Amino acid sequence: MNVQIEHIENHVARLTVEVDPEMLNQEMRKTARRLSRKARIPGFRPGKAPFNIVVNMLGYDYVLGETMEKIGDQLYRDALEESEIEPYGPGSLENIEDGGQKIIFTVPKVPTVELGEYREIRIEFKEEEVDDAMVDRAMENLRQDQAVIEDVERAAQFGDQVVLSHVSVSRLLTEDELEDLDDDDDDDDDDLEVEVDDDDDDDDDDDDDDLDDLDDLDDEDEEVREEIFHQHNYEYVLYEDNDDEALFPGFAAELVGAVAGDELHFYLTIPADDTDEDIAGRTLFCEAHVEKVQARTVPEWTDDLVKRVSEDEFETILELRIDVRRQLEEQMANMAKQQIANDAMEKLVEGATFAYPNDLVEDYVTDYIHQLEQNISRQGIKLADWLRLTQQTEDDLRAQYREMAELRAKRTLALTELVKAEELGDVSDAAINAEVDRMAEVMGSTDQAAQFRQFLNSDFSRANIANDLVTTRAYDRLVAIAKGENPPVGFEEEIPEAAEAEVTVETEPEAEAAIDDETEDKNEA
Repeated sequence: MNVQIEHIENHVARLTVEVDPEMLNQEMRKTARRLSRKARIPGFRPGKAPFNIVVNMLGYDYVLGETMEKIGDQLYRDALEESEIEPYGPGSLENIEDGGQKIIFTVPKVPTVELGEYREIRIEFKEEEVDDAMVDRAMENLRQDQAVIEDVERAAQFGDQVVLSHVSVSRLLTEDELEDLDDDDDDDDDDLEVEVDDDDDDDDDDDDDDLDDLDDLDDEDEEVREEIFHQHNYEYVLYEDNDDEALFPGFAAELVGAVAGDELHFYLTIPADDTDEDIAGRTLFCEAHVEKVQARTVPEWTDDLVKRVSEDEFETILELRIDVRRQLEEQMANMAKQQIANDAMEKLVEGATFAYPNDLVEDYVTDYIHQLEQNISRQGIKLADWLRLTQQTEDDLRAQYREMAELRAKRTLALTELVKAEELGDVSDAAINAEVDRMAEVMGSTDQAAQFRQFLNSDFSRANIANDLVTTRAYDRLVAIAKGENPPVGFEEEIPEAAEAEVTVETEPEAEAAIDDETEDKNEA
């Protein structure tokens, strides 16, 4: 077989296969005999019509097409073997020329990655120290969680809890944002609403959410809002001096004095130095319906409260406080490690050179859509209905996910290549067993725990556990490199003495499976 190879754009190969004329003629004749058994050809018994008669009656192209249905897959496999092309996924038939003597296939090639000087990656980091004030706040939160709640028939005051049957917070758009909207005739944002303060009821029918024409929104009594928070049956504690617990600055103060049944409407002006850049210096419009006012009786610290909070693990406030500090230090360390890993991964991707077919990105896009479909199905909504409600097509949705999918593809490819370069991919059977034991311990010794362990020991679960272990190793190695620790290539497992003999499992990591979950929120559409 003569195969000509052409490497074209998008990491795709074009294979032009010259088919042996004699072989093609034999296969065409076999096809003609098979077709003549099914087709009624006047003057001939089924399967006995001559080749040229069958071709004249059914057409050469039709007989050729049926022949290719039979031999095309084998021709493609032979062409791949001859060309030594490693495919990423299924190829496709591009064209048939010269009466079938020349067959052209296109093949998406397996992705390739060059990591660059990844061992030179360095990330500056500073792990936040846990001070007494942080421990005090954490201890106070534990105490506040033990408050006794009871309904009261009086006005709300600081320290109370209010139940809001409905709460909505919207951001007023600035003039510049309105101009940007005005310039975009195709923008149809369901989160935007126009509010007009006008006593003339004759214009009520014209006050809707259509923002196609924003030229008339210059009146100072008109405002356009973008909803940024919406909840039902929302329980909210009115803290006076705890900004960390505030929904928005000043929100709790506006609820002080409210009674059950009140429908509140108020504005908040957010300080320009607020840490939330989306609302800093902005005006917010708030709506809240107060369903209940509840008094909270917060207990004082006692040894009994310590036992209750710690589920009898500790007996004194000092013991609990020491453990709270330890947990906070672990959280700070994990947060620092996560930030280093995220920044190092970004540099790893930036320094790498990728070549991959578009099919790879489209596969990730499909994964995102399937995840969205699963999420909305829990609410009893089908994807087709969701698309109709959001006024989108599936092509719109695929375009929306494409940038995320491309980043995910690069992260996965880069991390997979790092595993190869750093020799991190061998996971022993004993290491998997140890992880199964760790995961099963949380279930205790119940019958349910036994079923869970059986599930964890399935081939599918063990393969996933191995992938997770390798992914964790890869991120840990990337963090060590970024911190300048210069770790040696390879990985030495720490296996418990009771573990079984080692059986190596080859794995490929998923870059999104470990520390950084930054794409997850967007799947919750």
